[in-house]
Amino acid sequence: MVAALTPLAIVMGLVATLGLLFFTVWERVAERVETAAVGFVNGFGTDIERANISAARERVATVIIITTFVLWLIGVIIVRFNILESALILPIAFAITAFGFQRYLKNRAAKRLKKFGDQLELVLRLISSGLRVGLSLRQAMVLVIEESPDPSRSEFGRVVGRTNLGVPMDVALEDLVRRMPSEELRMLVDAIQVQTQTGGNLAKILDHLAFTIKSRRLIERKVVAMTGEATMSGWVIGALPVFVGAFVMLTQPTMRVAMIGTLIGHLALLTFVVLEVMGIFAIRFAMRLEI
Repeated sequence: MVAALTPLAIVMGLVATLGLLFFTVWERVAERVETAAVGFVNGFGTDIERANISAARERVATVIIITTFVLWLIGVIIVRFNILESALILPIAFAITAFGFQRYLKNRAAKRLKKFGDQLELVLRLISSGLRVGLSLRQAMVLVIEESPDPSRSEFGRVVGRTNLGVPMDVALEDLVRRMPSEELRMLVDAIQVQTQTGGNLAKILDHLAFTIKSRRLIERKVVAMTGEATMSGWVIGALPVFVGAFVMLTQPTMRVAMIGTLIGHLALLTFVVLEVMGIFAIRFAMRLEI
């Protein structure tokens, strides 16, 4: 009886030792990976602040790690990579996740910047109206907080909040320009700084600046209307190879096996993705207009 239980005890002890070793190594590896991911996320500090993401950096890093692992697992299961290819595809999965996270931040920040720019004319008129009725600059910004929607409310709320803590107004406004960079906001801050140093009718200056912003927005809308057809053509040209490739893969089993199950097919797919991304960026660069 004892002789029969001896191999089982050895196996159970070996399994327990391997399990303890695995969890010990895994804890250290996970800690280092999380630290590296948090450092990576901290590199996007300005974009995260500009995009107004309130989640903790550790939580964002955890989402990036989980997304990378899920992409890697999907690639391994669907494409059936071998051990060497599975190890090589892990950095590619992380690069895809990092690129997607960066594009998400850029798009969210761009939308918020555009919304802030569209509200800037109203903000200038509110500040100008407050100054005309005898309010101070800080009180006029409080009026903006009460009457404006986000993101103007939250951004000027930060400015007023920092001044309540003793930060000079010009420093708080410079921080606002850093978070929400735009030429119109830069002109607003410069006008306020010059007026506080030399004096003058700030309300009248802000009215002229609001009229300038209104004229620029009108020109921008005309440009968007005139280039709408070319923009749609660019989207069609970029999406056409993707749909054609998906149709061929679904209707041609031999082609699908060759592209998914061979190294040459993997290289061809990678080349297609690189060329497709380059083409999309080239079209977007050609359609970019500065006003």
